[in-house]
Amino acid sequence: MNDTAPPKWPMLVYYGMSLCIADLLAMTFFFATNPMRVLPYIRDFYFKYQHYYITAASYNSVYYFLYVRCTGIMFLSLQRYYVICFPTHKLTFRVQAVSSIKIILVYWLTPILISIVVLKDTDFEYDNYERMAILADHDVIQRNTLMALIIVSITCAVCSFAYGALFYYIRQHTAGFSKSLRREVHLAIQVFVLLLAFFAILVYYGFQNYFSQSEDTGPIFYMRALYPVANGLLSYINPFCILFLNRDLASQVFRTATCHRNITSDFQVSAIITTSTKHPMKRDTSHDGPNSPVTF
Repeated sequence: MNDTAPPKWPMLVYYGMSLCIADLLAMTFFFATNPMRVLPYIRDFYFKYQHYYITAASYNSVYYFLYVRCTGIMFLSLQRYYVICFPTHKLTFRVQAVSSIKIILVYWLTPILISIVVLKDTDFEYDNYERMAILADHDVIQRNTLMALIIVSITCAVCSFAYGALFYYIRQHTAGFSKSLRREVHLAIQVFVLLLAFFAILVYYGFQNYFSQSEDTGPIFYMRALYPVANGLLSYINPFCILFLNRDLASQVFRTATCHRNITSDFQVSAIITTSTKHPMKRDTSHDGPNSPVTF
C-alpha cells in the first residue's frame, strides 16, 4: 500500500453532504418561517405580508420537503438494490452512467410534480398576531394529510421490498462479494437506518390523517407542535448514522472536538454516494492489500 497516498474520505464525505442539501434547505426554511417569528421585526413583516404567499410557503413547504425526502430515499434504495444484486445488468450501467445534471433534475423535479396539488394552495392566514398559528381550510388539511400518508406509505413499501430482496441476496452471496460490493452493502445499511426514520414519519402522518377527520382542531394543533421532532428526525439521523457506522471518521471528529491532532490515514468513509457507485464493476487494485405549526 502507498503510505503517502492522500485519504479518500474527505471527498466521500463531500458526496454525502451534497445529498443532504434537501435536509439543510428543509431545516433552514423551517427555521426562517417558524422559530424566527419570535423576533418582533420579522413577526411584523410576516403578519403584514402574510397573504403574499408567506403563510402558504410556511404551510406548503412541509409537504414539498417531505416529498423530496420520500423520492430521494426511494431512488437511493432502488439504486443500492440494483448495484448490489444486479451489478452487471444493463439498467445498472445506464443508471450509473447518467450525468450529474440529469440526476439533479430527476431528484428535484419529481417531488415538484408530486407537490403541485399542494403548492397551488394559497388560502392561509395567521390566527392572530400573538400566536401566529396557521389557519387552513379543513378540506385542505384532510387532503394534504391523506396524500402525505399515501406517499410515505408507498415510500416505506417500495424501500422495504428493495431492502428485503437486498438482504436476502446478501445472505445467499456473501462469500462471493468483491471489495467494492462489500462497500455498497455498508452504504445500504446507512440508507436502511434512514428508512426506519420514515416508518416513524408514517406513524406521525397516520395520526395526522386520523385527527384531520374530526372537526376538533385541538389534536391537529398538538400534532403540528410535534412537527419539529419529526422534521429533525429525518434531517439529523444521517450525520449521526455516518458517525456511528464509521469508527475512523468518528475518531477523527472526536480528536478534532478535543483539540487533538488528526491522524491522516487511508480509511474509507461510508457516505451515501461513493466513487465506486459510478462504476460498480471497477476495482482499485492499488489498494488490494488489506457513503410549529406546519405539518398538516
